[in-house]
Amino acid sequence: MSQDTLRDHLSRRLARTYARTQMAAPPERSAHSQFEMTVSGVTDLNAHLRRLTFSAAEFADLSLVSSDEYFGLIMPPARGPLVMPDGDRTNIRAAIADLADPPTLRWYTIRAHRPVEQQIDVDVVTHAHPGPGLAWVMRAKVGDRAGFRTGGGLYRGGSVGQPQVLIGDETAVPAILAILDGPEVRSAGPLRVHLEVPDVTYLDGVEIPAEVTIHLRGDELPGTALLDALATSADLDDLGYAWVCGESSLATGLRRHLVRERGLDKRQVLFSGYWKLGQARG
Repeated sequence: MSQDTLRDHLSRRLARTYARTQMAAPPERSAHSQFEMTVSGVTDLNAHLRRLTFSAAEFADLSLVSSDEYFGLIMPPARGPLVMPDGDRTNIRAAIADLADPPTLRWYTIRAHRPVEQQIDVDVVTHAHPGPGLAWVMRAKVGDRAGFRTGGGLYRGGSVGQPQVLIGDETAVPAILAILDGPEVRSAGPLRVHLEVPDVTYLDGVEIPAEVTIHLRGDELPGTALLDALATSADLDDLGYAWVCGESSLATGLRRHLVRERGLDKRQVLFSGYWKLGQARG
């Protein structure tokens, strides 16, 4: 084992150990894989949501650890070919940083996995101020090459028999829908789902199950509508598990409410800041 690989491994192990004390433990992936894939489809589901379909022979054998499986999308630099990082490195960010002309890495949820067709779908929320990752997504076309790096999953509510809640904003739509489509939720306890979006156009053309409660925030800050609506809601009573993902302050604010006001243990709340207000997304 090289020094870089050993350092990556120790760093990842320490991060996992710390995370277990601060939130609900996500599923763990025992081994990682990395390969190249091809864009085989581009569809704008609405004015704010673009679906990319990727194809690779390796998708036939890809095993997901959770319904909201996420992966590292490795995109070539704006001017230059795709150069993949060392696939043996545990710390993919460090491996990319060591390259002379590094690709861009961003993490996205797998919305659908079709092993027989050797494909995955990835739904990406678009906006007016894209970062380098989203800029690539917006110009991607059929035939383009990109890299795939296994990540992991966050949701493990299927092992919880008590009531649970899923809470997110527009960037969590693909993950929430993937969870609701997945096999784990069938063995979960009573489930409540709350989704906040700026307006209904973010959901145009997207099939939202009837059990999802929609909150419209308009021009208010992310999390405003959710925090107001859920402050006294019975939907947050007697919970055994909560999954809260979206803008950073939304995720941390609702996690704080669940722990301090509703009495959940920190290890019953899975939370993740997908993006941060004021910073380029993607």
